[in-house]
Amino acid sequence: MKKKKKWIWISLLILILIVFGLQQYYVYVTQDQRQEEALAIQAAKDQIAITSPDELRKYVWGGKEGDDNIYWTMTAKNKDNQNIMVWVKFDMNNQPVQGTGGVHSELIQNGMSETQIRSRFASDVPGGEIKRIMPGVVNNIHVWQVYYKADTHTYYRFYRFSNGEQVDLVYTVPNS
Repeated sequence: MKKKKKWIWISLLILILIVFGLQQYYVYVTQDQRQEEALAIQAAKDQIAITSPDELRKYVWGGKEGDDNIYWTMTAKNKDNQNIMVWVKFDMNNQPVQGTGGVHSELIQNGMSETQIRSRFASDVPGGEIKRIMPGVVNNIHVWQVYYKADTHTYYRFYRFSNGEQVDLVYTVPNS
């Protein structure tokens, strides 16, 4: 009986060490992303005085010049307690862009909601299965990016955040 207890305690200790090791590995692997999130929130607070940041998402899309456009998007409240959508542009060194064009915001009530974009998409692409919708920037236009499957392909389609008009860009993802 004594030997059995000893092995139970040893097994429990090994399990605790494994769980602790996995948790530390997760913290290490995600530290860059958490740092970028914090920088995006701080840039938005500094430049447009947001409060209550929520729904942070990283958006990366290749630009015409071959460089990636990197943005962190979020919903928040402005100083007048109105709901806004915020785009924080990052440079290639994973730092927020300072000055004009670094942080952009629009009142959510003046733009299209995700629900409205879903409706618009359903009428544009009957039978299309949406995989993801997220705010982003393409060709310097603040958009909703819709990633979807139709027939045997997957696509990206873009709608202007301000009025829901489709941007003349539909990108087909090659089949693998």
